[in-house]
Amino acid sequence: MVDSPLFKLDHLTICQQGNDHKPIIDDVSFSLTQGQRLGLIGRSGCGKSVTSHAIMDILRPPLIRKQGQAVLQGQDIFTLPDMEKRRIRGQGIFCIFQSPGSALHPALTIQQQMMELSTVIEQSPTTVTNAIEYAFDRMQLPLRCLTQYPHHLSGGMKQRVLMAMALLLKPRFLIADEPTTGLDVLTERDVIDTMEIMLEETQAACLFISHDIRIVKRVCPDLLVMQDGKIVDRCTRDELTYRDRAETTREIIDAMKVA
Repeated sequence: MVDSPLFKLDHLTICQQGNDHKPIIDDVSFSLTQGQRLGLIGRSGCGKSVTSHAIMDILRPPLIRKQGQAVLQGQDIFTLPDMEKRRIRGQGIFCIFQSPGSALHPALTIQQQMMELSTVIEQSPTTVTNAIEYAFDRMQLPLRCLTQYPHHLSGGMKQRVLMAMALLLKPRFLIADEPTTGLDVLTERDVIDTMEIMLEETQAACLFISHDIRIVKRVCPDLLVMQDGKIVDRCTRDELTYRDRAETTREIIDAMKVA
């Protein structure tokens, strides 16, 4: 018996407003079941991050959605009222972006931001405090970080703060959009290790976006390859070296020297 999708993206097409040129995202479709990890790889500028922004329904002009559905547990996110969309962003879908500093408020301490986030889970203050401390422990963050501001933390620590937020909210679907970009190899490994812990605890489905096939292979058994806004290949990580892969897939493999 095949599991029904937790999330399904259907025929997503994104264009520039007033531009008759080819779409930025062209008829992209995929689905994930609970706990599934799906990698989305491709060269920089191919449309990976635009896809994640479209799923979260946070596209900025001049980009507009021409067609498509983003269905989370039977609800098309695009058709929901704004208040309901805001509710879903967090416990429904949580996105970790490649620039963690932009996702954290620079004028608030980490503790203030964690407490503000915790209002949606409707638990007692003691329970919330314990949950935050537990999340920090699991994400290998010292509690002293709670009293600090985002600019006091390294890039890797900021990413782990976002993962602690995800662990607190327990989303059903996590989007990790280039979460290791700009990190050194050791910090990158720590971030991936803590993300694995968070995914195991939440059992969230995960869309892992990156241009680095080496990292995607480590995290995801299933892969999509994007070129010029289109999905040009679908495979498992064990099938990457097959000779009949798409040209873009072979080029990415050759560039990373993993073939």
